Amino acid sequence: MKLQKILSRFQKLHPKEIDLSLGRIKELCKKLGNPQDKIKAISVVGTNGKNSTINAIFSILKEANINCNVYTSPHILKVNERFIFNNKELNDDELSDLFEKVENINDNKPITFFEILTACYFYKAAQYPNNINLVEAGLFHRFDATNILKKNLASVVTSISKDHLDWLKKDEQTVEKIVFEKTSTLLNSNIIVAKQSSKETMDCIKKTIYQNPSNKVFFNDDFSYSVNDNDFLYYEDKLGGLKLPMPNILGQFQLENISTAIATLRTLDLDIKDEYIQRGITKISSVARLQEIKSGKLKALVKNNK
Repeated sequence: MKLQKILSRFQKLHPKEIDLSLGRIKELCKKLGNPQDKIKAISVVGTNGKNSTINAIFSILKEANINCNVYTSPHILKVNERFIFNNKELNDDELSDLFEKVENINDNKPITFFEILTACYFYKAAQYPNNINLVEAGLFHRFDATNILKKNLASVVTSISKDHLDWLKKDEQTVEKIVFEKTSTLLNSNIIVAKQSSKETMDCIKKTIYQNPSNKVFFNDDFSYSVNDNDFLYYEDKLGGLKLPMPNILGQFQLENISTAIATLRTLDLDIKDEYIQRGITKISSVARLQEIKSGKLKALVKNNK
C-alpha cells in the first residue's frame, strides 16, 4: 500500500505522461550527485526485442558470476520488475525507501513518471559501481530519460520499425526519422546492430551512425546464426563459431535477440567463456513474450491443443 501511494504521487508530478526533454532528469540527477556518471552500462535501444536481448545478456552474465543491475520498462505485473540490483529484484520495502529518498530530493519539482523512476534507478545503481547495468531505453532515445549517460560499455540496437508515430509530426512518421531518434545520439564506445526487418532499415542505421567513431558490429557483416538440422544453434563471428543448444524460449525472433546478446558480450572484454553462453541461453527468464501455457483455466479450455 505504501509503495502504491508513492507511485500515485509520482504520477501527479507532471501533467503529461510523456514530455520529451532531458532537462528535468538532468536537474534531478545533479541533485542526486550525478549517479549516472558512476556506473558501467550496456544501453539497449530499438523497437522490438529490447527486453528479450537484455534478458539473454543477463542470463549469460549470471552464468559468468558477474553481478548486474537491470532497468527495463514497462513492467508486466509489478513495478519492482524494473529495478534489479545485484541480480535480484527489489522488494516493496526496499523500493519504497529508494523512492522516498529521491522524492524528498526532488522536492515536488515537475518531472514525468518515467523520468523520476529512471533517476531512482541511477541513484541506486551508483551504489554498485562494479556491476554491469543493462539499461533499456524508453520512447525513442534522443530525448529519453535513459539518454543522460556520458559513457557506456556498448549500445545495442535491436530491430527498428515504425512505432509511437503519434509522437512524430505527420511528415516525419517514417522509419528514417525513427532510426534518427533512436541512433543519432549513441555514445562513442561499441555499437552492436541486430538483424533488421529489411536491408533498407539496416542501410539507414549505417548511414545515421556513419560518423559515430564507435567500434561497429553489424548482423550479417560481423556475426550471424543458423539453426542446424540436428536442432542446435550455430553462432559465428570474427572470433569463430559456437555450437549451442537451442534456447529455452520460443520463437525465431528470439534467436535473433540471443545472437545479438552473444555478439555484444563477445565484443566486450568480459572473459565470457563458451560454456557460460551455452548454459545461459537455456536459462533465460522471459515473461509474457511467447510462452506455452501448460496449466490453468486457459489450458483447460484448449485441452490438448498447444
